[in-house]
Amino acid sequence: MASELTAKIQPSELKKPGFCMIRSMPCRITEIEHIRPATSTGHKRVRLAGTHVFTGKKSEDTVNLTAGFHGHDVPLTTKAVYSLMDVDAGTGFLSLLTDSGEAKEDTALSRADGGKTWDEIGVELVRRFDAGEALKVAVLTIMEKDIVVEVTKDTDA
Repeated sequence: MASELTAKIQPSELKKPGFCMIRSMPCRITEIEHIRPATSTGHKRVRLAGTHVFTGKKSEDTVNLTAGFHGHDVPLTTKAVYSLMDVDAGTGFLSLLTDSGEAKEDTALSRADGGKTWDEIGVELVRRFDAGEALKVAVLTIMEKDIVVEVTKDTDA
């Protein structure tokens, strides 16, 4: 795993619905459970559960917090809002406009149902765009991939 795509934090800093690496996969946290040691000299552990940010599959892992623990990996994320210029309903690729006026053409809608249809946000985006609505798109970049996380009306248009 590329170290420039992740950072290490302490388990006390993990929060729902944040992100963390579960079994080396970027996941949105759905559960954090601190497991009590079985004995007074037992190991501190935490159970993490989440959904994979790209596939939606559930993942779970128990992490031993003693014996050389140096922090838990979390994926680095950035979020930006763009104006939507065009959408290709067949491929899902979006034409977005940055604040500096440049075109961003490398973002695509996420698929659901094993890749047959768009996810909820994608269906909403295509429907509203086809209805002629001016839209803003919030894009989360995680592990060098873009995910459309929100669609809102463009009040500046």
